[in-house]
Formats: sequence, structure tokens, C-alpha cells
Amino acid sequence: MSNYSMHGLRVSRNMGLMLGGFLLLFFLSMRGLGLAHEYYLRVFNAVIMLIIMGLGIKQYRAYLDEENYGSFFDLYKICLRIAFIGIASFSVFLVIYLDIIDPVFMQELEQLESPVPYLSPVMASAIVFIEGMGSALVFSYLLIQLMKKPSGVVTA
Repeated sequence: MSNYSMHGLRVSRNMGLMLGGFLLLFFLSMRGLGLAHEYYLRVFNAVIMLIIMGLGIKQYRAYLDEENYGSFFDLYKICLRIAFIGIASFSVFLVIYLDIIDPVFMQELEQLESPVPYLSPVMASAIVFIEGMGSALVFSYLLIQLMKKPSGVVTA
């Protein structure tokens, strides 16, 4: 059984649920503070995603031998799975929130910021999901490159 099958799936599931929880907590706190319409604060969504995916890589590497760095594709799959689980769970919450819990916020979004004539809760959460997964594709690659161990090879 590969290291990815033994440890990577569990790490990515746990960290993905943590990512979903932090995104949910951040959204509700911004909504509670009245800052939900401030788009520049979405940078913190990226920071949250980078931190959680970085912790996931570190946690997975803790299970590996010291010589075994982990293959790029295993690390990439772990990061994308973390992002998928976290963003998908947040998107499901967002549909419920916009449709049932706070439909007034959905009406505000339709009136103030809708790119189409009619914006539904499902469409809004799909936009969030697509944007989040697009960011995850780039962030995963960057994190893996930034978290490389030095090779110790000196070229002249």
C-alpha cells in the first residue's frame, strides 16, 4: 500500500474539513461584522487556504521516512483534495445560507453585484466553488515548490 493511500487520504480529508470550517467561520464573522460586501477581504480566504494546505503537506511528510520527500503528484493530489473537500463543504453551506438562512443577503447580492440578470444561491455558490478550485490549482503548485527541501547540490 502506498504512502498516499495509507496517510494522504486521511490527511487531506481532515485538513479539507478544517479548511471548510475556517472558511465558514471567516464568512460568518465577516457577515456578522457587516463586512461581507468588502471584496478585498477575500485575500484572507487565500491566506486560510495556503496555511491549511501547507499544514497538510507538513502533516503528510511527517508520516514519511526522512529520505522520502513525497512525490510531487502525491503532494499535488493531497492539496487539491484538501481544497476540494473544504471548498465543496463551504459551497454547500453557502447554498443553504443564501436560500434558507439569510435570503435578504441573497437579494442584496442580486441587486448590487450580480453579473447576470438573475443570480440564484446555487449559481452564487458555484461561482465561489470554481473560483476556489482555480486558486487551489495555482496555490498547490506554489506551495509544493516553496516547501521543497534543499537538495544540497551545488552547481558551478
